[in-house]
Amino acid sequence: MILKSSLNQINEFFLFLSNHLRKFYLHSSIYNKKISKINDRTLQYTPSPNLLDCLVKYNKKKNNIEDYFINSLWTNSKLNKKDYEKLHNFYWLFSIDLKSSKKITQSIISNWIDLNHNYNQNSWEIDTLSKRLISWISNSQLTYDEGSKDYRDKFNNIIKKQINHLINEIGRSELVNDKMIGCSAIILTGLSYKDEKVLNYGLKLLKKISDVSFDNEGFPRSRSLRQLIFYLKYFVLIRELLKESQNEIPEYLDENIYYLGQAYNFIWQTNKTSFLFNGNHEIDHSDFVKYL
Repeated sequence: MILKSSLNQINEFFLFLSNHLRKFYLHSSIYNKKISKINDRTLQYTPSPNLLDCLVKYNKKKNNIEDYFINSLWTNSKLNKKDYEKLHNFYWLFSIDLKSSKKITQSIISNWIDLNHNYNQNSWEIDTLSKRLISWISNSQLTYDEGSKDYRDKFNNIIKKQINHLINEIGRSELVNDKMIGCSAIILTGLSYKDEKVLNYGLKLLKKISDVSFDNEGFPRSRSLRQLIFYLKYFVLIRELLKESQNEIPEYLDENIYYLGQAYNFIWQTNKTSFLFNGNHEIDHSDFVKYL
């Protein structure tokens, strides 16, 4: 008993030491140099805005970028963790009117890059970073179009630097949802920059997620209905991205969507309600039904 306790304490010590050494490495100039190795590819494909409608929950009333407190956007130290993540994942760009000033929007992004161009544990967390990449690329009409050459170079470089970090770290995440969102961001970036290396990595990761997450009947191993619709949304999105960008759609992706869709149709379309068990709660899926 004493020996077992001592071994547990030793293991905890080495785990603690390993985590701290890794944090030190991620903030080091060595790691920064590693993820700063980028190519000169430019943004070539951006998805149609309606492809993200099934994923992003945002205010249907469009706002003007001029309505935001531009000068204090990144200096507010009173934000709680949830609001901080919402600010830095840039999903609020989906609620910005496309008639808003591109110059102001790009100035906000440029300021963010100046303050966060190196790895930061909070603003570079996998979920936040992945959503930021999706938002920046998907809202290119505001974030990229008509930008100066210097700004576009700056934008392209930070996209690739974040992708390098995401590819390095996503395998360490224990959260399946983060892996799925990160995988989507990697695939979108590979398609957008016509980078086969990045795209192939994303597709291999998607296949791995599929093999681990679903049983032989194509149902999530977690048996969670919320997980089912989460996977279905992202798998549909990825298929539509591949289709729109005229890339081949893997057979397993269509197969997963078929089985997930069958289960979704049986549970929600037939019963017109959500089953409240195994951690599920009542959810309005009407927007997703319209999307499909």
